[in-house]
Amino acid sequence: MKKIFVIAMGVVKELFRRKDFYFILLLIFAIILYAGSFSFGGERGFYRYFKEIVLSMIYIFSVVIAVSFASRQIPMEIESKSIYSLLSHPIGRGEFIVGKFAGVGIISILSFTSFYIVFIISLLVRKDYSTPWLLLLEGYYLQILLLFFISSFAILLSLFLTPAPNIVVSLLFYFGSNWFGVSIPGYIYFPHLELFDLKERVIHAQSIVPGWVILFLTIYAICWTIFFLYLSWLVFRRRNL
Repeated sequence: MKKIFVIAMGVVKELFRRKDFYFILLLIFAIILYAGSFSFGGERGFYRYFKEIVLSMIYIFSVVIAVSFASRQIPMEIESKSIYSLLSHPIGRGEFIVGKFAGVGIISILSFTSFYIVFIISLLVRKDYSTPWLLLLEGYYLQILLLFFISSFAILLSLFLTPAPNIVVSLLFYFGSNWFGVSIPGYIYFPHLELFDLKERVIHAQSIVPGWVILFLTIYAICWTIFFLYLSWLVFRRRNL
């Protein structure tokens, strides 16, 4: 566990060294201020419009950060040849994969939590209490599961693709699942990322999701995440570096 923790912390440090996170956080602030300057369709209509813009940006940016970090972890280590020094220590390739995934997972939690806190504060400032707080928590929790889910997928792809095409494919997977999934032949056999998106429920202040559904989605996400990580380990352990 200590080895996995060390690898994960190395990934997390990368978040604070890069300017992407700070830029996106400032951009979200700007979007909130911009969206907040409009007022139309009555108070109820405005609140829905405001939440739709801000939540959409938060969900998309959190996925972009998770995918961009996950896609470059292994290729970056191989390109810089630092992977040889890592694996020369008594670190298994499975530990290496899990450590990288854990680091990306922590980054995903930190970034999305920061964005979501900004969103919650914006609701409090505007005194918008229409959405049940439990639903807001469910939306937060399911998005974290989705970020783990898609990060493990991007890590698997990183063993076959360079970062740029990996990011494109992973984002197509995300947007395709949410927007065009049901129209794709045989989609029933693919991962259903749209199940984790509670954005519409939050925007329209609908009822909370039953506990058994949350439990099912938790198991569903864990199974797919483990599956992608297991495939990553199978491919990586057979690769000559």
